[in-house]
Amino acid sequence: MAIDTGIGISITQTSATQQAPLGQTVLKPAGTNGEGEQVWVYVQATEALVVGSVVCRQITAGPLAATTVKVQKNLAGMPADAVVGVAQHAISLNYYGWVLRKGQGKVLTDSGNAINPAVGIQCGSNAPGTGEAAAATANVFAYALAGAATNTLADAVIDCPSS
Repeated sequence: MAIDTGIGISITQTSATQQAPLGQTVLKPAGTNGEGEQVWVYVQATEALVVGSVVCRQITAGPLAATTVKVQKNLAGMPADAVVGVAQHAISLNYYGWVLRKGQGKVLTDSGNAINPAVGIQCGSNAPGTGEAAAATANVFAYALAGAATNTLADAVIDCPSS
């Protein structure tokens, strides 16, 4: 069953045309699956995203418009403070859709560094749009629920600091 956002579109819906205000958030209440609440944010993807892609605001030569949330894959080694969300379904190039800002989801692991169980997750240091295990004092955007090998999906509790 699709999750209703309260504005007539599903959290899993993607579209070539904008269906909601960019940056709008929606709370998915806790259900019976044991995963708890989730907070989603509506974005436009400036590059194709796959399940688990870690995204930040689009990096441009000029200043960012405060009212837009166009996203791209995070750059390798980017600080976790820049992470807007994590794609939980594919979003095509220049399409609009929802990314998970907070709650249980999946993070794509870095091509060179796996994710260990029960550790923080920081932006991957080798591949854009990924995460990797973080040192105890690192700035993180998620916490691993289980370990995951490189180039796979890790179960995690996501809490993205950027808006």
